[in-house]
Amino acid sequence: MSRYWYPARHSYQVSASTRKSLQQPVAGPSDDGGFPHAVHIPLAGLAASGQARLQPNGYRITVGMATCARAAGAQDLYRSLAERHWDGPTRVYSVGCLGACFAEPLVTVRSPAGEYYLFGNVTSGALWDIIKTAQGAMPSAGPWAVARERRPGVLASVADLDLVATVTTGVNNFFGPQVRRISGRCGLIDPRNLAEYVATGGYFALQRALFRWTPEQVRSSIAAAGLRGRGGAGFPTGLKLDRVAAAGDATRYVVANADEGDPGAYMDRALLESDPHAVLEGLLIAAYAVGAGSGYIVVRHEYALAVEVLRQAIADAQQAGLLGENILGSCFSFQLLLVESGGAFVCGEETALLQLLANNRGEPRERPPYPAVSGLNRHPVLVNNVETLANIAWIVAHGSESFRSIGTAASPGTKIFCLTGDVRRTGFVEVPLGTPADTLVETMGGARAEQVKAVQIGGPTGGVIAYHKFALDYETMLTVGAMMGSGGLVVLDQTRCMVDLARHLTGFLARESCGKCTVCRTGLLELESLLRALTLGRADAAILEQIAALCSTIQSLARCGLGRAAVTPALSTLRYFSSEYQAHVRQQCPAVMCRALIDFEIILPCRACRACYSVCPSGAVTLREGKKRFIVDRQVCTRCWACYEACLFNCIRIVSGGYLRKS
Repeated sequence: MSRYWYPARHSYQVSASTRKSLQQPVAGPSDDGGFPHAVHIPLAGLAASGQARLQPNGYRITVGMATCARAAGAQDLYRSLAERHWDGPTRVYSVGCLGACFAEPLVTVRSPAGEYYLFGNVTSGALWDIIKTAQGAMPSAGPWAVARERRPGVLASVADLDLVATVTTGVNNFFGPQVRRISGRCGLIDPRNLAEYVATGGYFALQRALFRWTPEQVRSSIAAAGLRGRGGAGFPTGLKLDRVAAAGDATRYVVANADEGDPGAYMDRALLESDPHAVLEGLLIAAYAVGAGSGYIVVRHEYALAVEVLRQAIADAQQAGLLGENILGSCFSFQLLLVESGGAFVCGEETALLQLLANNRGEPRERPPYPAVSGLNRHPVLVNNVETLANIAWIVAHGSESFRSIGTAASPGTKIFCLTGDVRRTGFVEVPLGTPADTLVETMGGARAEQVKAVQIGGPTGGVIAYHKFALDYETMLTVGAMMGSGGLVVLDQTRCMVDLARHLTGFLARESCGKCTVCRTGLLELESLLRALTLGRADAAILEQIAALCSTIQSLARCGLGRAAVTPALSTLRYFSSEYQAHVRQQCPAVMCRALIDFEIILPCRACRACYSVCPSGAVTLREGKKRFIVDRQVCTRCWACYEACLFNCIRIVSGGYLRKS
């Protein structure tokens, strides 16, 4: 576990662009409604400097440089553009992820007139089209989409842009249903530049809270908004704030939980890499609301880029007087510690996370007492994930009524989902809570309804739900046997075996168990063993009752919420796909996926090209005696798929009993 202190007085490296922005003239008291403290606040100067970068007189080229973009080769594209000698006032900047991971690398060209030309899946061959666009000429191959600033000089989010033309229909389908509130700056601003964040309205919510609102008013606003925790079961954030503030202990902490471990979920990483100051601002407002003087941001050590960007953001905020002693010239001070966790999945549970911060083994503990009453070193602690904290800043900036204007009555606001799996368009999306699942899967993801079998939501402890038109909100998730979790949404097509998926998820959770309680430590391993027996064709009819009984035992006796939720994959697949379980008892896999339950058959008209015979490593492909026809010997076949992949004429099919694999 690595730790980095950022106290009030500390020596650190500040980015050159931020240092230059801090040298800008500071506006007078009118910037804060007449409060005299505003004379000491550099926000106006930072905003002016940032706006000059975001909306320059010349062309601005931005290249997405988040993890997904780098994996697609964005770094080479950025260097090619940044090192070019441009004729005229053209500047090249790196930005975060716009959310359209399927289109990376993404490059945007902004003209002096406020038009944005979006180029997707950019290769080196498309560089000349980008260069011509930045020189005011018509490219030979047009951009994917063109947008325009709705009001010149006003740019706080991608929501301030109107889409005026699209060449690729997927762009409009992907972005059309979204409401980009807390992710509105992602892919628009340089996450390493504080001035650009301030130019889009950043830290003015903190300024408002410190100089216009009391801590009680901040808490009341969050409660009135109905914000629920975005990292798990959706506990009311306002109630958690009140509990910490009401604690008799004067020593209080705020912890940002970015120990994101759900397979298929990367909301925390996307926000920290693309808009880190939004998380810092929300954390500072929350600390002010509960009277905390110090806190932590805990990030998975695998998120190297997020840690790097966040460390820079903290240093820049410190230099600007937005962190440390007497923030923004107020009486509020806050110390911050950045911690890289060891990466264990269980450490994302809040009590295990606090154990980690206390230099103990990351094990969940029983509640009560809850962390809001007795947490780190027995002091009250407010623990929220990064998306929740970013929402806090948005509510203070725009008001609780605006927050409630979308979503449902019980689940107001928006939610970020990571759309992955068997879809054409993957990425992170922000939609109002209550949005139908088919809007994400079919409209935004581009999947065909008849090809979708299930969706796995809420991470490995969430549920696997048969695909139908259900709403994505906290109440509906409970009724369908799942939980919202942090927002991972994995789409599964008809070729996926639900029994094998339950085995895989259960095995992951068994290995990630802290091992503190026997029922979780050994019960999950036994549950995985039962599920594996089904996929190997070694089970009888009684096994289904054994699985249900074991799930019930683990649910009732596990000591923490993570252990109790670990059986959800098995229970939800049993609920929605009982016929698949029954088929596995008969040693058949309807998805024709479980290796031990499938056979390969060579069908006519076979061309006798001998490709399958040549690649078979076990000699299972043989020539039938007395006939000029090849067959696959089931007793010898190792189910390696080599023959199936080598056949050029579709003469090999995969079967499991009466089921035929769908290509």
